[in-house]
Amino acid sequence: MEDEVRAPSSADFGTLLRRHRLAAGLSQEALAERAHMSTNGIGALERGYRRTPQRETLELLVSALALEGEQREAFETAALATPRRAGGSVTLGPWTGHGASPLPLALTSFVGRDAELAEIASLVREYRLVTLTGSGGVGKTQTALRAAAALADDGESVVRFASLATADDSALVDAVADAIGVRDAGSRPLLETLLGYLKNKSLLLILDNCEHVVSEAASFVDALLAACPDVRVLATSREPLRTAGERTFRLPSLSEPGSLELFADRARAVEHRFEINRENAAAVAELCRRLDGIPLAIELAAARVNLLSVKALTERLDARFRILSGGERTALARHQTMRATIEWSFNLLSEREQRLFERLAIFVGGCTLAGAEAVASDAELAPGDVFDLVSSLTEKSLVVADVEAVRPRYRLLESTRAFASEKLAASDERAELARRHALWMAELADRAAATGRTMPTQPWGIEFGPELDDARAAFEWALFANEHAIAARIAAGFTSVWLTMRGQTEPRRMLDAVIPHLDPEGAPAIAAQVWRTRATLTFAADRIEAARRALELDERGGDYFGQVVSLYQITAGLLQSGRIEEAEAINDRAMRICREHGLTSSRRYAWVLDIGARRAARLGLVEEARSLYADALSVMIAFGDELDAATIRQNIGELEFGEGRYEQALEYAESALASARRADLKHREGSAMTNSAACRLMLGDVDGAYLTAREALALVQGAQTFETTVAIQHLATVAALRGDAELAARLSGYVDAWYARVGYERDVTERKTSEVLTAALRARLSEDEIAALAAAGAHLTEEQAAADAFG
Repeated sequence: MEDEVRAPSSADFGTLLRRHRLAAGLSQEALAERAHMSTNGIGALERGYRRTPQRETLELLVSALALEGEQREAFETAALATPRRAGGSVTLGPWTGHGASPLPLALTSFVGRDAELAEIASLVREYRLVTLTGSGGVGKTQTALRAAAALADDGESVVRFASLATADDSALVDAVADAIGVRDAGSRPLLETLLGYLKNKSLLLILDNCEHVVSEAASFVDALLAACPDVRVLATSREPLRTAGERTFRLPSLSEPGSLELFADRARAVEHRFEINRENAAAVAELCRRLDGIPLAIELAAARVNLLSVKALTERLDARFRILSGGERTALARHQTMRATIEWSFNLLSEREQRLFERLAIFVGGCTLAGAEAVASDAELAPGDVFDLVSSLTEKSLVVADVEAVRPRYRLLESTRAFASEKLAASDERAELARRHALWMAELADRAAATGRTMPTQPWGIEFGPELDDARAAFEWALFANEHAIAARIAAGFTSVWLTMRGQTEPRRMLDAVIPHLDPEGAPAIAAQVWRTRATLTFAADRIEAARRALELDERGGDYFGQVVSLYQITAGLLQSGRIEEAEAINDRAMRICREHGLTSSRRYAWVLDIGARRAARLGLVEEARSLYADALSVMIAFGDELDAATIRQNIGELEFGEGRYEQALEYAESALASARRADLKHREGSAMTNSAACRLMLGDVDGAYLTAREALALVQGAQTFETTVAIQHLATVAALRGDAELAARLSGYVDAWYARVGYERDVTERKTSEVLTAALRARLSEDEIAALAAAGAHLTEEQAAADAFG
């Protein structure tokens, strides 16, 4: 229930309202009818249990009571003196897991849902799955967000918001994992990774826009609630999920007072002098009734008051809503209400606005202004006109503008995009527009790859991360249309963005799909880029093979920067394979190319220096390694990339670790961890934490190592296979030191098998902690016992090993 504050002024206003009503000889019902309000609303105001009315509602009451002069002034003064409700929050049960909730910010007011919010709160408190249902545009998403925001503000639960508006069945789990912050490397199904991560978490998940993936959503929720006892779900859908334990709440249309308040608020956004008065109150009420109290329909109508009077709007509505009143009973509610509403608004647009509105539907996840200009313009619609038209569509509530983004983005709401997509499909320009969209995404992919050489990691990810949904859609179109060069550019150019923002699964799928269609003779540069990129997703021998394919093409085309990248990948694969002398020769060649061709100010040169330092450290050449690390760090600092500089410092920490300077190594690891957390990059956090855990083990801080390694595993499980293995090794070491030798031996067997399978030779931190683990096992078990338990552990899946390590 909501907590109300009953101030004396509130009671005074209620008393005054009741006095005037009785003096006028009116019942509450009669006053409600005159003022276009509900009887319950009048009663709540008189008792002081409802917040003071908005200005337009106050005007309606003044008009209905015929107050003038001093009576009117006293009545308005009492209303204005009433303080607002304190907090205005929805209070749920005493949940744990306090934390910030990354919910979309509401940029407009929210009206008319006080009673519904209280009832939704009660349902969410009692049941683990609550689904808000209702017709399109009725406000399910905003109502769920408002309830969740109140919950988050009260600090009663962690809340996460997963929008499924752009997801299909195959991408549903991806969307939820992205909202939660879980990454996937493809080593096991993402659903298993997600459930494993949430198993011991307490949070409320908002699962928004389920109707187009309702069966998959139902299956997912079934699995989630069965596996994660402290997770609750608040879903929005146009139909129930129809799964066990579900409680549905059908969100009704706005009441008449709420509709009037919403109309007035949105109308003032385009005409600041607009207000509901005695002359237009009846017409506004009629218009809102004819719009079924659906918020989106009301907003679309209100956005036109700067062009048409309310009466004229109502008259035009008559002609457009014949389809609505005479539609088929079996048609979806969305087609009976929102289609008619949006089509009516669409028909009010100019021809040029209509064309742009249709064309914006090609963007799955929204676009920047530059994207709209590149894709939606043509001979009839000049690029220079796009901004004015986008602005106009935004003002008319057909386009949503995110002006807080680094680069402002524009998108269509789900319902309006569906309508625009149908219009676009019926036109003769859909195919050409899809091609322009794919070419634009290929251009962005090229830009992402190019700026990745010179742009710091965090702003680079912020710029290109929002384009990933459109990159996927454009890639699928290009592959289907046999535009393999376009598909290859998109896959290769966006791989690093996927890795930074979401994990390995999607770029690996894309690259594997396009590799059979590469044309090394006709398009050698594209083929080389694909193979170079594929190398980043592999280890040891596989990494070397992919990079060598790229290097051959780089050399043929005279691409010196490409050669440096390919040589770097070969060096990394050789070090992972323990082939250190070969790595030295390859890395020296990469350094020479950088120096001979003016590439020494690039991020890639810093990484060539860094991997050269790692090679020197492997050979015991400590001073040489320190010198190379210092040079690499200097380049990266000059480059302005805090994250990559922190990673180099972490590598310096590994050098100090190898020299037995564990406290200094821990400082470097903690510094890298702080940088990764500031950027919210989970895989970087996990890497730094595994190093931190190793340092703590060597310093004798077993409890600190346990907590750090456990947190690292929760972050990277399924997202970074190498880091997952390292975290399991550290937890196995903790188990051995605490006396659970059998568990430690099994986990050790899993870790050893992973290293053997991928051909990866342990780094110094993993070697030394492995030595601690082995010594602890031998102190408690015989060699035969260790071998038998390790053999059993070698057959564990990653999920099983992680579960044992968590346990």
